[in-house]
Amino acid sequence: MEVILAVGLTMGIILAALAFYQQIISTRQAFGDRLGAVEVTAARRALMERMTDELRSAIVYPFLQMGLTGDATGMQFMVAGLPGQSVWATDEISDRPAVPQQDMRIVGYCLRLSEDPDTGQPTVEGVERTEQTVIAATTVEAGVGVKSALIAPSFKFLSLRYWDNQSGQWLMSWDGGDTPMAVEIVIGIEPLPDGMEPVDYPFEAFRRVVYVPAGKRSFGGTTIMRGLSRLPQYSNTAREAVP
Repeated sequence: MEVILAVGLTMGIILAALAFYQQIISTRQAFGDRLGAVEVTAARRALMERMTDELRSAIVYPFLQMGLTGDATGMQFMVAGLPGQSVWATDEISDRPAVPQQDMRIVGYCLRLSEDPDTGQPTVEGVERTEQTVIAATTVEAGVGVKSALIAPSFKFLSLRYWDNQSGQWLMSWDGGDTPMAVEIVIGIEPLPDGMEPVDYPFEAFRRVVYVPAGKRSFGGTTIMRGLSRLPQYSNTAREAVP
């Protein structure tokens, strides 16, 4: 009888420990899934905000006859912005000022592709941002004056469309002579399946439409012309462009 009771108590303790362990595993998995969702949301918000801020700073630069050029998978555009803090720093050793920085640069977004070493097929690494600081030409020698960074490895899908206010429709590409009135950005975690169009993307996607103030085909736009800036006027209440 004592042996039976001892075995029964032992089995009960083991079952209780296993149930407690299973509960811990389930809790950790649920917490991990929620933490992963939070990280994806934070990454999506950071990527969208960065692309939005830079698109709203886009300009048309007649010297290079460039505004925005792009297709459904990537784009690059001229951006005007303040130089970084390093431009005001001085080298304490040599007491020489820092190298001047230009306030205009060419920024690009696209998917970074690499070759799978096993299958030889192209794989998507994520969303890549490029920045060209030497703008004597719209294209430069590879690796010269261009910085690239993989800023969103979690997102393997990127689709872009461009709103033409003259024709009143979305275009899948933009010629680059000016900027569109708006850019539609769609990103997703899963890559686009082979043979499928971006409009048929079957997985969860995140979409944002960004208004571009410099769009010449919107309300005249922002164009730098030999020191003259033509800026669209805005009302203080509705924040809508006034023709």
